[in-house]
Amino acid sequence: MTKSPRWLSVVLVVILASTGPLAVLSSPTPADAQAQSSMRMVGDEPVPSVEPTEGDRLGANFMNVVYVPGKAIICGIGTVGTVALLLVTFGTGYRTARDVFMEGCGGDWLLTGEHLSGKVPLQPYPLPTERGYN
Repeated sequence: MTKSPRWLSVVLVVILASTGPLAVLSSPTPADAQAQSSMRMVGDEPVPSVEPTEGDRLGANFMNVVYVPGKAIICGIGTVGTVALLLVTFGTGYRTARDVFMEGCGGDWLLTGEHLSGKVPLQPYPLPTERGYN
């Protein structure tokens, strides 16, 4: 069995504590945020036009190679989870089952150049208020 130095344990505890509940103490002050916003680069400015370019369309096609099969996998897992939830609750958990199904299978299945340019927001799945019940 190997022995690790105590200082390594102390460093790990400090790192974990600073990223967890003590992260609020290390958050930047408003003066720091203002100083960072004044140091903007030229490329940081938003694009005035949201019309998709050929690069946006090409990027969407490359992203769809991973996005569509991933969406199909998540949809399949959500469908299995929905059926299992309906069987376990004898159909009384239909709203939650629908939420599980819509999480994986709802929303946009293909990315387009409009999504990447910001013209059309990506709709992962409809919100509860859009589904007709609260």
